[in-house]
Amino acid sequence: MQKSLKALLVIAVLWCTQVSAQNPARPVVEKMLTSMDRILSFSGRIKRTERINGKLEEGELRFKVMYQPTFKAYVYNIKPDEGAEVLYVKGWNSDNAYVHPNRFPWVNVSLDPEGSTMAGNQHHSLFSLGPDYFRKIIRHYLDQYKDEFDDHVIYQGTQKWNNKTCHVVKIVYKDYHTVNYTVKAGESLFDIDRKLFVPAAKILELNPNISDYQGVKAGQTIKIPNVYGKETTLYIDTETNLPVVQIIHDDKGLFEKYEYYDVKVNPRFTTTEFSTDFPDYGF
Repeated sequence: MQKSLKALLVIAVLWCTQVSAQNPARPVVEKMLTSMDRILSFSGRIKRTERINGKLEEGELRFKVMYQPTFKAYVYNIKPDEGAEVLYVKGWNSDNAYVHPNRFPWVNVSLDPEGSTMAGNQHHSLFSLGPDYFRKIIRHYLDQYKDEFDDHVIYQGTQKWNNKTCHVVKIVYKDYHTVNYTVKAGESLFDIDRKLFVPAAKILELNPNISDYQGVKAGQTIKIPNVYGKETTLYIDTETNLPVVQIIHDDKGLFEKYEYYDVKVNPRFTTTEFSTDFPDYGF
């Protein structure tokens, strides 16, 4: 009997030690990813701050995006270029974005979503719109580092943001540094971004000899960061378990910040909302 009691006490102590040692940030991050995995469509408004050519540039836009079964996106610029609109449907318009610039030359144009004209003055292309791109980044690092991920993630309690109670989680990589990478045939900086989960905009910054996101060729050796950011801070809505604020720092300071407003998860879009026939659009 005494041996049984001692065994139970040992098990209880080990269980309590395991529970107390669990990183409280881990379940918050896992719940966030589970919620993000369920997103098939999304809409909202984004305020962005991005470091471009050494200066912090601000912008704001409204957007609608559908991930499944076919990627579709609509963007309305609030600032800069107020009133400019972008419509993209995979496989339509020769796979180009249809753009209403709302300025000279006052005609709609078709542009490569990842070409220099559309993507040249911002960190991300149209294909990174909404939370799905960020979900893939966090999922990649959770899968790659496994239990070691807990060494990088810190739970900082809750905080109010935009009248929402949010978990605050910080992901820190002290060993943030640059490495050499050899460009493969047909790759752009956005392709490298999606493959290795490091920001194309940071690669562009690290390689001043590269003119734009398409300006690399096979066999070229370039510098890239080893992870997406040195320090990432997330504000995760406690009701939806979705990240409403993402703040990324690199070795130079603030690299980018995104704030989400008026979020709708899995909204039902009408059949014309991703077409030029939708009456609210200016195409």
